Amino acid sequence: MNLLCPHCRAFVVPGAQSCGMCGMSLLREAVPGSSEPVCAVHPHLLSLSACERCGSFACPQCLRRSDRGEALCASCHERLPAGLVAWDEREVHGTLKAYWNTCLDIMFRPMPTFERLRPTGSQGSSLGFAALSSFVGSFTTMLIYMGFMAFFPMPDETMRADNVNPQAFRYLGAGLFGVVILLTPLLGVLTTLFTSGLDHLLLRLMGTAQPFEVTLRGNSLSQAPFLLGLIPFCGIYVAPLWAFGLRIIAYKNMHGVSWGKATAGALAAPLMTCCVCGGGYLALFMAVAGISG
Repeated sequence: MNLLCPHCRAFVVPGAQSCGMCGMSLLREAVPGSSEPVCAVHPHLLSLSACERCGSFACPQCLRRSDRGEALCASCHERLPAGLVAWDEREVHGTLKAYWNTCLDIMFRPMPTFERLRPTGSQGSSLGFAALSSFVGSFTTMLIYMGFMAFFPMPDETMRADNVNPQAFRYLGAGLFGVVILLTPLLGVLTTLFTSGLDHLLLRLMGTAQPFEVTLRGNSLSQAPFLLGLIPFCGIYVAPLWAFGLRIIAYKNMHGVSWGKATAGALAAPLMTCCVCGGGYLALFMAVAGISG
């Protein structure tokens, strides 16, 4: 909710008692017999806004700003839950156990988890979750491919006929596997930063006031279904679709926007990727057609 200064109509933050634009006090004495709403706690003061949780009228002294940007009365603000997931307390639970429990909560209890979740969190923590999700999502499948190549290698005679050293080829395969495993978390972090940036840009255009770290946290935690990557082959195909649905729920609750805006925000990166890739293929096709013609 956007609060307005009653004097200059500039936006003010819940909890402020004077306007940052005009400098006038937001505390106004109630006039007996007036129809203007008064504060439920301080009836001698006019209300600046109604609490977005309980609906009670509150004066500037009683208003508070929640982590989600809501204007709440002091009573509702005190009753807000801590809103942490196990990943936020991994120093207590251990990294792997905290990751496992967080994934299960988000995958199978997304609505209550994101409804109570504190939107803000450190960017390092969010990117750490994304990096681990990327690693888990691809490790098992990559390991099986590597095992298949090890147990069913190309015949040495075939490789020699193609002027390929069999032993060097096997070393190269093992090296590539190691490089891919090491680079996968880094690529996951870079992808998360890129998609979060696109999503956040669109969400800001649609009116959200939350900082980038909220979008990054929602994007990262919505990657919990990549835990399914432990199931060979099928997990890496199911996880992205599941994660997209969770991202909508995350943005809806953490940004406090409508389902439509949350869906549009979550679609920003996939649509941009499709447009870029589709445009690239179209340009390539037209170039080939032009050369052929």
